Amino acid sequence: MTAPSHDITRDTLMLDTPYVAPVGSKETAIAEIWSTAFGIQGIGVEDDFFDIGGNSVIAETITRMIAETLDIALRTGSLVEARTVRDIARLLDDAARSSLPSHIAPLRSGGARTPIFVVHGAAGLLFPSAAFMDGFHEDQPVYAFQVPGYDGSRQPFDSVEEIASEYLRCMRMVSPEGPWHLAGFCHGSWIAFEMARQMAEEGFTPLSLTLLDPGVQEGKMLNDYMRFMRRQGKNGVAMAMEELKFRSKVVVDSWRCWRATGRWIAPTDPRCYDIPEVWDYLQTRNRERQARALRKAGSIATKQELTERQWMWDREGEGAFDTEKELELQRTDAANAAISELKRAWYKYSPQTPLESRVHMVASEFQNEKLNDPNYLLRRLMPDLVITVLGKFHNDTVSTKGPENARIIQRIADEASKGGQ
Repeated sequence: MTAPSHDITRDTLMLDTPYVAPVGSKETAIAEIWSTAFGIQGIGVEDDFFDIGGNSVIAETITRMIAETLDIALRTGSLVEARTVRDIARLLDDAARSSLPSHIAPLRSGGARTPIFVVHGAAGLLFPSAAFMDGFHEDQPVYAFQVPGYDGSRQPFDSVEEIASEYLRCMRMVSPEGPWHLAGFCHGSWIAFEMARQMAEEGFTPLSLTLLDPGVQEGKMLNDYMRFMRRQGKNGVAMAMEELKFRSKVVVDSWRCWRATGRWIAPTDPRCYDIPEVWDYLQTRNRERQARALRKAGSIATKQELTERQWMWDREGEGAFDTEKELELQRTDAANAAISELKRAWYKYSPQTPLESRVHMVASEFQNEKLNDPNYLLRRLMPDLVITVLGKFHNDTVSTKGPENARIIQRIADEASKGGQ
């Protein structure tokens, strides 16, 4: 994404905040970076990031430009709390004194309530809107994880177990003795699940655990689940026929992959994530599967509506991001490498032991139908499950554009803090 042209002035925006000029070289440099990233002339040091149109792509651009210009690493998620040029300048002054690793960022650090720790989805970090943050109490501390290695400060982890262990270490740096509230978005729900599982091995549980519409992950988890389902109620002949059907599907999928990429490899093979053209093919195939599922469900009547829905998927990603392609262009090579490693980690993850503590799940209507089946993987892994239905489809359910999910996480945390479990 090229830098926007400076054809908008601050006066055009008619902001309520009076203009305050930068003081000193650091504020001046940051104000110039903001001006370039936003394409707005005359940004003041007290102008709010969200009021002037900030989003995740612009935040990523600002973070990268600060690293390039000032040689200081800044967590992208920091702009959720430090929302002005002056706030960022102060934050950079404090960065050297911070003891927290770069892969945990305070979205809201003030307040004496039990902190809520939120695990990102596939984007590798959580960058919510101001409206999302309004769903929490004003005195509710909220911290978000950023996939290790995103800023190039370390090598990424290659397993969900290692990521979960590192996030637990970071969580205890913020709040050593607990208690803790824990939440996970989409794929990140499995990292939160693994964190709770490791805590259980140590004799602890989070005060609340809220998972936002997780699904059965492609890769080892899906393969294990399919094997389990094939064995349910099958005699020897029927099971052999199911196995033959499954292996035939693998051959057909491998052939389709070869047609698309020139690579003869099963799309369920973990090595797919290391082959760029196969990975691109898998992403396209998954979008087409989503479209077919929506058409089958009768939610989209025309081709035009289908095109608009696909455009929305591309535009919204997990609800907090404008486009994956724009973000990928703005991220550093280290960030993109960390996200690729994160996807491979999910691909290899397949928990076998149920989590006995209570789990709250925010589920789409589509997911909730699956949860009625006692053999469904999520039901077996989370036997004590409390479900809140929000939205018809996944992207509606995991959105951070509005306050709904934050309100649900906050309500669950409040009830747990009062002994509601």
